Amino acid sequence: MDPQTLPFITTLSILWFLVYWILGGVFFAIVTVVRLGRIRKVRFSCLFSILSLVLGIGTAYLGMEHSKEAINACLAEAITKAETVAAIFGCGFAGIFGTFLLGALVLTFSGFIILALSKSKTKPWIVLDSQEETLSSETSKEDDSKRKSKFF
Repeated sequence: MDPQTLPFITTLSILWFLVYWILGGVFFAIVTVVRLGRIRKVRFSCLFSILSLVLGIGTAYLGMEHSKEAINACLAEAITKAETVAAIFGCGFAGIFGTFLLGALVLTFSGFIILALSKSKTKPWIVLDSQEETLSSETSKEDDSKRKSKFF
């Protein structure tokens, strides 16, 4: 890692982490509400925060490495000052933003895996489908009758 690019990579890592963490958290909060499922919030939050941090640092570092290679290739073809400026900003931005989007895709797929691992077995408080409610109440009555002792 270049000491000259370390402050930029650090700033970009913090920025990507915050974007992944906030926007990803809102996305998965909406997914959880729409699915009306119960999850273990602490487990999901911890794993999702760690994943966002790792992806933020990783995408910033890989984006800088990719953009360095792209800028060097674009600068070799640049002739005028305008082409040089366009090569630096255009080729560099594409590498950094491309890895950001790749990180967002990885975060989304990994977030669904973490969501599946964090499911709780307790029943949800809200049931929108009345047929589902009757089925769940019938199965709970059957389970209750099997579990009860004849003395209680």
